[in-house]
Amino acid sequence: MSKRKASTDGAGDRIPRKRQIVESDDEMDQSEDLDLTRRADFEKTSGEADIGIVEKINLRNFMCHQRLDITLGPHVNFIMGRNGSGKSAIITALVVGLGGKANVTSRGSTIKSFIKTGKQTAEVMIKLRNRGSDAYKPEEYGNSIIVERKFTKEGSSSYRLKSEDGQVISSKREDLTYILDQFNIQVDNPVSILNQETSKNFLNSKSPHDKYKFFLKATQLEQMKIDYSMANEQKEITREIIEKKEQSLPILEAEVLEWEQKYKSLTAIKELQNKIKDLKDSMAWAFVMEKERGLQPLTKELQQEQSRLPKFEKKVEEAKTNVDTCVQKQKDIQEQLKTMGDQVQQLQPEFADAKTQLTERKKVARNTQNDLRKVESYLRKVQRDRHLLQEKIKEIQKSAQRDYESERKEREATIKQKEDEVNALKAQQATTEHQQAQYRQAISQAKQNDYTLNAEQQNIETRVRQVNKDLQNLRAARNDNIRRFGAYMPTLLQHIEERCRRHQFHRRPVGPIGSCFKLKNMEWAFAVERCLGLLMNAFCCHDHHDEAILEKIFDDVCPERQRPSIIVSAFKDKMHDISRGRVTGTKYQAVIDVLEMNDPVTFNCLIDQRGVECILLIKDNRIARDVMDPDKRPGPPKHCREAFTTDGDQLYCFPSLRYYSSKGGRAKYLTANVEEEIARYNEELQSLANERATIERQRDRLNDEIRSNKTENNKTETQLTKIGHKIRVLTDEIQDLKSIEDPEPVDVETLEEEVQTMNDQVQIHEEQQAAKNEEYNQARRELELAEKNYKEVESKMRFMAEGADPLKDELGHAQNEIEQAKSHKKHYEQKLKEQERKIADQKKKVEMLQKEIEEDTAKAEQICPRKVNMRRSVQNLESEINQITKRIKVEEKSHGNPNEITKTYYEKKNSYKKIQAEVKRVKNFMDRLDKVMVQRQRQYTEFRKSIALRAKYFFVMLLSNRKYQGKMTFNHPKETLDISVQPNTSDGDGAKDMRSLSGGERSFSTVCFILALWDAMESPFRCLDEFDVFMDMVNRRISMDLMLTVAKQQLHRQFIFLTPQNMSELGIKVKGLNIFRMPDPDRGQDVLPFEPISRQQEEEDD
Repeated sequence: MSKRKASTDGAGDRIPRKRQIVESDDEMDQSEDLDLTRRADFEKTSGEADIGIVEKINLRNFMCHQRLDITLGPHVNFIMGRNGSGKSAIITALVVGLGGKANVTSRGSTIKSFIKTGKQTAEVMIKLRNRGSDAYKPEEYGNSIIVERKFTKEGSSSYRLKSEDGQVISSKREDLTYILDQFNIQVDNPVSILNQETSKNFLNSKSPHDKYKFFLKATQLEQMKIDYSMANEQKEITREIIEKKEQSLPILEAEVLEWEQKYKSLTAIKELQNKIKDLKDSMAWAFVMEKERGLQPLTKELQQEQSRLPKFEKKVEEAKTNVDTCVQKQKDIQEQLKTMGDQVQQLQPEFADAKTQLTERKKVARNTQNDLRKVESYLRKVQRDRHLLQEKIKEIQKSAQRDYESERKEREATIKQKEDEVNALKAQQATTEHQQAQYRQAISQAKQNDYTLNAEQQNIETRVRQVNKDLQNLRAARNDNIRRFGAYMPTLLQHIEERCRRHQFHRRPVGPIGSCFKLKNMEWAFAVERCLGLLMNAFCCHDHHDEAILEKIFDDVCPERQRPSIIVSAFKDKMHDISRGRVTGTKYQAVIDVLEMNDPVTFNCLIDQRGVECILLIKDNRIARDVMDPDKRPGPPKHCREAFTTDGDQLYCFPSLRYYSSKGGRAKYLTANVEEEIARYNEELQSLANERATIERQRDRLNDEIRSNKTENNKTETQLTKIGHKIRVLTDEIQDLKSIEDPEPVDVETLEEEVQTMNDQVQIHEEQQAAKNEEYNQARRELELAEKNYKEVESKMRFMAEGADPLKDELGHAQNEIEQAKSHKKHYEQKLKEQERKIADQKKKVEMLQKEIEEDTAKAEQICPRKVNMRRSVQNLESEINQITKRIKVEEKSHGNPNEITKTYYEKKNSYKKIQAEVKRVKNFMDRLDKVMVQRQRQYTEFRKSIALRAKYFFVMLLSNRKYQGKMTFNHPKETLDISVQPNTSDGDGAKDMRSLSGGERSFSTVCFILALWDAMESPFRCLDEFDVFMDMVNRRISMDLMLTVAKQQLHRQFIFLTPQNMSELGIKVKGLNIFRMPDPDRGQDVLPFEPISRQQEEEDD
C-alpha cells in the first residue's frame, strides 16, 4: 500500500476491533443493522497540496491536437467540449506523459499510434508541483518539475526531466519512477485516472471477478498481493539453494580432510629448498664481485681521456686570437670606405640640383612641343575641311540637272519586292517554329518516359540487392538457422555466451524469440511472422542489470537500424495459465495453438507482449470477415481481439470491424525448406534481371529518339536564326529606302562664305605655328645646357666611386679570412665539446656501475647479511641451482607441489567454514522471514476486510442521496465482487443488477462506487472522463453535488472532470474553480486515414 498521511490512517481504526468481520454474503447482512443515514466522513483539510498537483499540460502533434496548452488549477477543474474536440486526448496525454503504457489508456496499443496523422513526432509536457517538506530534490528541481516525453513514428521514446527554470536534470526513466513514487502518483490506477471506456462500461460489462480485481487494483491491494507472492517465490528459491549447500557440506568436509593429510606429509623437499637458498645467497654476492672486477678498466679509461683535455683547450684559445686579428683588419678597411663615402655625400646636393634642372627643362621642352603639334594638327584639319567644302560645291553645281522622279518610282518597286520577301520568310519562320515545338515536346515526353523507366530500374536494383542479401542469409542458414535473423546474430550469441561463462548475467537472456519455437503447421509461417513483427528478433532479459549488459553487446555487434528490441521481465519457471483468458467458442486455432515450445520464458513473453492466445488464424479472408464482424451473429469469439489470414491480412473486431490487407510476401524466419526458398529467390532474381534488361532496351530506344530529336531541333534552331537574320537585313534595307527623300535645290553662296571663313582661320593658325616653333627652339637650347651640367657632376661622383672598388675587394678578402678563422674556432670548440662529452659519458658509466654495485650489495645484504667471498662464477652457481630444482620437481611429481598443496588446503578449509556459517545465517533469516510473512498475510487480510467494509458503507451512504438502496458483496476467497442497486425504495422490486439499470442510473451508481474507492487511495489528483454522459439533469446535479462536497472537504486534492455537457446550467460554486473549454472540432475531413498494417489504430473519435 502506498504511504498515507496521518490524517487518513484512522479510517480503518474507527471500526471496533471486537466486531468479527465475516467474508462473503454474511458480511453485508451484518452491516444492514448499522445506521446508514449519516454522511460520509471524508477527511477535511485546509490548504492546497504541495506536491504532485498537475499545473500545466502541453501537447504537440498528439492525437487530434497539433498544439494545445492547458493550465490547471490546484483544486477543481472542468474541461468541457463537444464530442470529437479531443478531451480524452488530455487524459491519455497525462497517462502517457507520466510514463504509462499505451494499453492503459484504452486508446491504443502502441505509443506511436498517438502521433497526429501526417506528423513524425509527438511531444507531451506535464508540469508537476514540487513544494513543501515532501518535495523531491528541491535544490535541483525547485518548486516545479517539468516532465517531457517525446516519441516518434519508429516507436522510440525519450524522457527529459527539467527544473522549474527549464534546465534538464535527467533523461532516465528510473528518475521519473522515483518522482511518481515520491508524489504517490499512480498512472495505471483506474480510479485515479478513469478514462472514457472504463467509466462507460466497467460496472455493466465486467464480471464479479473482474470487479473484484478492479477493487484490488484501485486500492493497491493487488500490488501488495503481488509483492507478497514474489517474496514467497524468492523464499522458496532461497530454501532450495540452502538445501543444495547443506548437501554439499559433507563432500567439502571430506575434501578438507584429504588435503589436510597431504599438507602434513610435506617434509622431504625442505632440505633441497634450504640448499637452494644457500646457493642463492652465494650467487647474490657473486653478482657484486663480478661488477667490482669490471669497474677497474672503466676507471683507467676515464683517467686517460681526462689527460687529453688541456690540448684541445689550447687549440681553442689560438683560434679565438686569430678571429680577433681578422676582425680588426676588417674594421680598418671599413673606416677608409666610410671616408670616401663622406666625400661622395658632399657632392650629392649639387648632383640633385643638376638633376632637378634637367627634369624641369625636359618638361618645358615637352610642353612647348605639344603646343606646337596641337596648332599644326588644327591647321591641317581646317585645310582639309576647306578642301572638302570646295569639292562639295563643285559636285552640287554638277548635279543640279538630275531626274529625281524616276529614282523615287524605282525605290518604291524595290521596297514592294523586299516586303514580299519578308512576308515569305515570316511564313517559313512560323512553319519552322511549329516543327521546333513538336521536336521539343517529343524530347520532353521521351525524357519523362526515361525518368519513369529509371525509377522502375532503381526499384528493381533495390529489390535485387534485398533478394541477394536474403539469399546470402539463406545460403548461410543451410547449416546455421540462426543466420536467418541477421548476419550479425551468430556473433551476438557468441558474445552473450562469453558473458554467461563469466557469470555477468543474472539469468541468460533468451532470444531471438523467433528461434525459440517451431511451427506445427508451416502454412501459417507468414501469418505468424506478420503477427509477431519485431518480436521475432527481440530478446528477453531477467532484469535491468542484464538489459544494460545486453545493450553494451548490441553497441559492439549490431549494425545501425538492425538493433533488436529488449523486453525486461522477471523469468519464471512456470508457463502462464491462459485457460480463462484465451479465445474460446470457435473451431479456429489461436496463434498459440500452432506454436511448439518448451521454454516458459518464450511462452510467457508471447502471452504478455502480443497476447497470442487471443489472436485467431483463419485461412479464408471472406470467412475471417464474417467471424470477426461484431455486427453479425453470433459475433467474434469470446476474448478474441485480432485475427490473421494465411496471406498475412490483419483484422480487428472491436469497436468495429477493421481489415488491413498485407502487401504480400512470404516467411523470412520460419521457412521449413531452405533449398526451396533459395530456388524461389533465384527465380525472382532471373525475373528481375529480365525486367531490368527490358527496361535498359527501352531506355536505349528513348535515348536514340532524344538524340535524333535534339539534332532536328538544332537544325530548326539554325534555320530560324538564318531566317531571322534575313528578315532583319531586309527590314533594315526597307527602312533605309523609305528614309531617302528627294533633295531640295541647294544655294552654293552659303558654302562659298564658309570657304572664305576657313581661309581666314588658316592664316591665323599659320601665324600661331611660327610663334610656337620659335618657343620650342628656345626650350631645346636650354635643355642642352642643363644636360651638359648634369653630366659633369655625374662624372665626378663616378670617379670617386670607382676609387672605392679596390677597398671593397680588400674588405671581401678580410671577410673571408674571418669566416675561415671562425670555422677553425668552431672546429676546435666542437672537438673540445666531444672530448668533454666523452669524459662525461665515461663518468656516467663509472657512476652507474658504482650505483649498481651499491644496489646489488644492498640486495645481497638483504638476501644474506654476511658478505661471502665467492670465487665461483654466477653461471656455475646458477647451473647447480637448476640441477637441484630439477630434483625438487621429480620429488614433487611423486608427492605434489608443496605451495599448491598448502594453498589448496587453506582454500578448502576456509570455503567449508564460510559455507557452513552462511547456511546457518540464512536458515536463521528464513525462520524469521516465515514468521514475518505469516504476520504480513494476517495483517493483509485484516486490512483488506477493513477497506472493503469502509467502501461498502460509503457506497450505501452515497446511494441514499437519491433514495437508492444497494449493496456491495465481497467474497474474498472466491475473489468476486457483486454490486446491486434498487433505484427507488418505494417500489416493491428488489435490488437490480447493474446491467438492468438505465444509463443515468448506472452512471450515478458508477459515481457512487468511484467516490467510495477514492477514500482508500492517496493519489494527489483524480481524473474522470465523461462520467455524466448518460445522466439526466437530476442525476447529474446530485452526482456533481456529491463530488463537489468531496472536493470542498479535500482542498489538498486536485480534481479534473471531462464532460461534453455545459456545466453552467448546474450553477457550480466552488472556491478555486477552473473551467477550460475545448475548441470545436474540425469536421472538414472527408477521407478516412487508413494506415499500414504495422501501425495501430489512431485515436478514436470522442
